[in-house]
Amino acid sequence: MFLIYNYLSGGNINTFIHERSGKNVEWPVIHKIAIDIAEALAFLHYSCVPRIVHRDIKPSNILLDKDFNAYLSDFGLARLLEVFETHVTADVAGTFGYVAPEYANTRRVSNKADVYSFGIVLLELMSRKQSLDPSFSEYGNGFNIFPWAKLLLMEERFSELFSPELWDGGPRESLLGMLRLASTCTEESLSVRPSIKQVLEKLKQLNS
Repeated sequence: MFLIYNYLSGGNINTFIHERSGKNVEWPVIHKIAIDIAEALAFLHYSCVPRIVHRDIKPSNILLDKDFNAYLSDFGLARLLEVFETHVTADVAGTFGYVAPEYANTRRVSNKADVYSFGIVLLELMSRKQSLDPSFSEYGNGFNIFPWAKLLLMEERFSELFSPELWDGGPRESLLGMLRLASTCTEESLSVRPSIKQVLEKLKQLNS
């Protein structure tokens, strides 16, 4: 048996984040990529039967074609959720820095674990920093992109969070909207963290 995949010439989001320049850093491209990922997750969470939790949403598992259309890849850790199930219990898997806290602490994984990981990816897209970026060491041990973004958001140091090209190019109202959305996606409380459908709706409301 052979598996045949489309060739995606744009590489993955990890490469895009750290090697992008010029036109590629503009808001419409970032916005489109975010919507593509959210739509893919919404399909897994709501249109598949049984539903699918990816469990390893991270930049290297999101591929791009030449037009910056984003595609989820690597379903090796995916788990199935029946319609009546709110979560499943499983050994903790995934990539450090992207694993939702409730999953890491209780081994209970739900759709909202993917939402948390998606929020981390949004922060990386906006800042051009890695989840475990070495620059966070100046803030103390254990700092990663999640508490770093929360700190800057709380202190309204917005320009320090966005990559200079993205912040200067704007639109800043939409950028701040995406930042607030990423912050909500990474809330530790499951009752506060939105579903991917809610996230997608908010993304579509941001000006493109």
